[in-house]
Amino acid sequence: MRRSYFAAAAMGILLAAAHAAAPRVLDAQVSTGAAPADSVQQALRTWGLTKEGVELKGRYVLSGGTVVEQADTVAGPVVTIGGNAEIRGRVTGGVYALWGDVIVHPGAEVVGGANAFRGRVIIDGGRVRGDMQSWTSAAPAEAAEAAAPMTTGRALQLAAGWAGMLVAIALLVLVLASANLEATVRALEEDFGRALFIGVLGQLGFLPLLLFAIVALAVTVIGILLIPFVLVAAPVAFAGFVTLGWLALALLTGRALVRSREASGSRGEALRALVVGVLVLMLPWLIAAGLQGAGAMALVARIVAIGITWVAATAGLGATLVSRAGNARPRVDARPAQPLQGWQTPTPVAGVATARRPIPARPGATPK
Repeated sequence: MRRSYFAAAAMGILLAAAHAAAPRVLDAQVSTGAAPADSVQQALRTWGLTKEGVELKGRYVLSGGTVVEQADTVAGPVVTIGGNAEIRGRVTGGVYALWGDVIVHPGAEVVGGANAFRGRVIIDGGRVRGDMQSWTSAAPAEAAEAAAPMTTGRALQLAAGWAGMLVAIALLVLVLASANLEATVRALEEDFGRALFIGVLGQLGFLPLLLFAIVALAVTVIGILLIPFVLVAAPVAFAGFVTLGWLALALLTGRALVRSREASGSRGEALRALVVGVLVLMLPWLIAAGLQGAGAMALVARIVAIGITWVAATAGLGATLVSRAGNARPRVDARPAQPLQGWQTPTPVAGVATARRPIPARPGATPK
């Protein structure tokens, strides 16, 4: 009985030792096919490598594997295509294997990362200070591009593109629906706070009203057929209301800046004010894009831009709802006419004779 216990204990010790001595493997499927040139270039661009740059300080093997011997030190990256990269010495850069494995033997050291595309990263007693990654099917460029942060130039291009698109929409609205735009502007001028409050109610009540309309339509057969149309038309109409209100606030802002507050001004003045207003409302986004990657400052700028845009869109939505998309008739103030003063009474009046006012004589003149 004791022998069986000792045998089981010895077997457990041997298995634990074997597991500890086994190399660590970052599993990935190995492909034996040739590496397409496009995929190689794409992977190198993702890793920020070029053939010339690698050959300058490192080692670039186009076909087959390579071995960094125990006494060797490679000052740059090691790239192999279609073979394994076996590291026994020291590599100060990264090790990259395409359609092959990265094997770090005992005593070896890789200062950079170890990356394998269609291969495996095997740590056989060595040390890798950087990251270890492997890809099985999707190209590493695709994954890196999806996870890469947006650059400042890209953010500026995106913000400028949105600004240009909004300017184009503003011109179209000014040409086709200038009366509706002016009516929405008047609603904002009359009571901005009321417009903001109604805009908040409109945002909160949109989904409940949409669900209620769908339930009401589902009662009849004809209504069921109209449900897809409502699901498409309602969001489009809501977006149109928000856009019209936002442009109205942009026009109001532009008029305040260019000092052209008359709603009945020329088309050129309205166009200039509308473009200026759109650019002013988009300025926070341009500033946030310019601060891309600046840490806390970029976050604060983005929060400010979101807040300004939300207030503009919400107040504009409320003004659009109040003016019924610019179709409401303007209110006319029924104020009583002020009575005319006595000195404003025209003469002559029937029944009242006019008299000639006497003219005083000049000093020294002989009276007639």
